Amino acid sequence: MAGFALAFLFVSGSLNAVLAQSQERIDTPYDWIDRSLRLGAYAGHISADRGISDIGPGSSSLFGLRFRTRVSSPLSLEINVGYGRSDRFVIDPRLENGPAAIDTVDTGLLLLEGGFQIALTGARTLYGFQPYVILSGGILQGLDEGVSTELSAPEDVPFRYEIGTAGVFTGGVGVEWLPSDRLGVGVELRDHLWRIKTPDGFFQGDVLDRIAELGLPAPRESEWTHNLELSGSLHYYF
Repeated sequence: MAGFALAFLFVSGSLNAVLAQSQERIDTPYDWIDRSLRLGAYAGHISADRGISDIGPGSSSLFGLRFRTRVSSPLSLEINVGYGRSDRFVIDPRLENGPAAIDTVDTGLLLLEGGFQIALTGARTLYGFQPYVILSGGILQGLDEGVSTELSAPEDVPFRYEIGTAGVFTGGVGVEWLPSDRLGVGVELRDHLWRIKTPDGFFQGDVLDRIAELGLPAPRESEWTHNLELSGSLHYYF
């Protein structure tokens, strides 16, 4: 019996050692992301839609910061601040041949958003990469909006457009590569939907009649336009 017990212990110990070695050799494509806070700087370009009346801001480069904090394995909260310089066409709808651009003015764009990042692999990377989805909302603020000298008279006021403060809803996808536990390099594609409100002067009776006679698209009181952003980012985890 003593010999049997010793043999059993020897076989059991050998089996456990073999199992432990086999477990150490298990390779997995997943790596955990231990840190939950990250701050990122990004640069990109927005391909903007000026709207049916062509009065909205045009395409622009965009630079900004994004702060993210993970609240669960797949979910992180995000605050996004971006700034760019764009331009606007100054449209006069009273022209004989219908609404047309009579000037161009520069404008600044400030984008403020808060939302969610949903990681498709949870708090892990797959072969060093983490794909994710972005959902957010906020405001687009026009800055340094100049008034064109072509619409500077008091009677031109109803025809002036300003970005002002416009609502924004954003959806997007991205992927981040983590070469270390501190750094992340990302690429994102976002669609910003923001609201363009047409000035009241575009809806005067004589203006609408001329637009109808010329067979041109009628202005809309307001519309939501798709504005695609492609950006690259560098994140620091802490």
